[in-house]
Amino acid sequence: MQNTIQTRQSFFIHFKIISMKQITTLLALIAFFCMPFTESFAQSTISGTVTDDNGLPLIGASVLVKGTSTGTVTDVDGNYSLTVDKLPVILEFTYTGYLGKVMEVTSETANVSLATGINIDAIVVTGTRGKPRTILESPVPIDNINAADLLRSGQNSLDQMINYKVPSYNSTNQTISDATAHFDPSELRNMGPSRTLVLVNGKRKNQSALVYVNDTPGKGEVGVDMKSIPTAAIERVEVLRDGAAAQYGSDAVAGVINIVLKERTTGEVTLGGGVTTEGDGWTYEAAVNKGFAVGDGFLNLTGSFYHQDYTDRAGEPGGDGLFGVIFGDDDILNGTHPWIKENPDLGMTVGQPEYDKYSFSANFGLPYGDGNGKFYAFGAYTKRDGKSFALYRAPYWITDDAGLLTPPGQPYQGFQPTFETAIDDITFSIGNKYNFNGWNTDISLTAGSNSVDYTIGNTINVALLPNSPTNFNAGAYTFGNILGNIDISRTIDNFTISLGTEARRENFKVEAGQEESYVDGGAQSFPGLQPSNALDENRTNIGVYGGVDWDATESFLIGGAVRYENYSDFGSNFSWKLNARQLFGNNKGAVRASVSTGFRAPSLHQI
Repeated sequence: MQNTIQTRQSFFIHFKIISMKQITTLLALIAFFCMPFTESFAQSTISGTVTDDNGLPLIGASVLVKGTSTGTVTDVDGNYSLTVDKLPVILEFTYTGYLGKVMEVTSETANVSLATGINIDAIVVTGTRGKPRTILESPVPIDNINAADLLRSGQNSLDQMINYKVPSYNSTNQTISDATAHFDPSELRNMGPSRTLVLVNGKRKNQSALVYVNDTPGKGEVGVDMKSIPTAAIERVEVLRDGAAAQYGSDAVAGVINIVLKERTTGEVTLGGGVTTEGDGWTYEAAVNKGFAVGDGFLNLTGSFYHQDYTDRAGEPGGDGLFGVIFGDDDILNGTHPWIKENPDLGMTVGQPEYDKYSFSANFGLPYGDGNGKFYAFGAYTKRDGKSFALYRAPYWITDDAGLLTPPGQPYQGFQPTFETAIDDITFSIGNKYNFNGWNTDISLTAGSNSVDYTIGNTINVALLPNSPTNFNAGAYTFGNILGNIDISRTIDNFTISLGTEARRENFKVEAGQEESYVDGGAQSFPGLQPSNALDENRTNIGVYGGVDWDATESFLIGGAVRYENYSDFGSNFSWKLNARQLFGNNKGAVRASVSTGFRAPSLHQI
């Protein structure tokens, strides 16, 4: 129904660890730091504005106390507010694509202007199926965000971290929108959630089980559950801001997000917490990341827990513009109805949902054959239990609950149903890379699934009064896929050739809820899924691609790619792309151009 914007103060405590003894010691601290905090120890509050060199506000710029993980981010007007123990203090100001600034702050006001700049020498693997290139040398525009930048965003979930770092990426908290409030649709270049391909270590991440059916961004579409990816396991995120359907498939029309997992053999413990400036929405988290040397390879493990309280931004509208019109009642419309006078907020809770999230991930790699080969495997599992709120059922709307929800001896005042979700997400990939006489091969198998079970709480089925349940199993959705990839590339003189294939099988399942949740109008707020909604459908997809890049000179590159795809339920398509890049200014700048075709096959959920 609507999205909420709120400013949050956050802190993170980051430990480097190298031994299991250190892990044991630090885990003993987690029980303390993961408890909600009730006092503020800040002595001074610094506020100001962060702008670019043209005076325009930078949204989501990081403001950090140097040498610590205490910081915040700027709001939509570039403003920030940060509490510190004392003055003076040294602050670091950073923003993706801009040169950072470190300054000593001696007063409670500090305005900063950041100049344009970028780390052009970072190596990226997204955007080309051939050899890796630097950000500057890449033929397509790519943002490279490392783990430190993600942490400095001050956000707690991956979708919001990217949202505050990449201007072309959008993700907003949703409220009063059933299960959508627990997923938060996200998109690149304002083209819809289902047009952004998400990869983990270069392998396709499964979509979520949910179709966004409410009046929210991405209505009618399907996206990836970005909250399911444990942030403590991430080394960096590469964001390709260009159409890439000819290289990666139909869901890469808007671009590609590649999440690269940590391979390091050291360890870290992160403890964090935060609260909104309104004093609600408490968050606290703990994460442990530890790597181990395995022969010449590595095994990196991550475990994390995150809790988020709900927020409330209901306000006091002064009247019910919805049911005042529906009932044709001026007292309800204008707020002169007795119940509205006593409850000017209409009884509503409007804000982000509360939830607990448990995550575990592993990343393994083992070279062999004198470095010519590498066996790898990685995977992650996330469980998320959440609760959001539906529209309040005022007594002029639902006139009685037969005493099922009203405390004994109390007058009936209506009720606000809850929408509770149990979300499970799992992904796993296994593969092998080998260099055969200059030909780089990568053969892999990937499986993933996402499921969401619905429970509707604190509500009734009016038709079943006085014997209605007050909690309902409203059904479930499950989506899964399994895919195999073969990717081959080789550089011959100034030409880099790439080709490969992907075969994918998808399954989408809908399970009906309990009978009381849907009969005779169903449970208030969300009538359960009916047997007529239940289904178990499959489809297959086969794609074949080829590409070539030609480094015509040391500064000029031209390339192209083609892809053929066939869907068992949608038909086939042929896409192509041409791109070029020219370095200039002693290889300190670049001009890029591309032209391409692409298409988006409907998700299995949508068919």
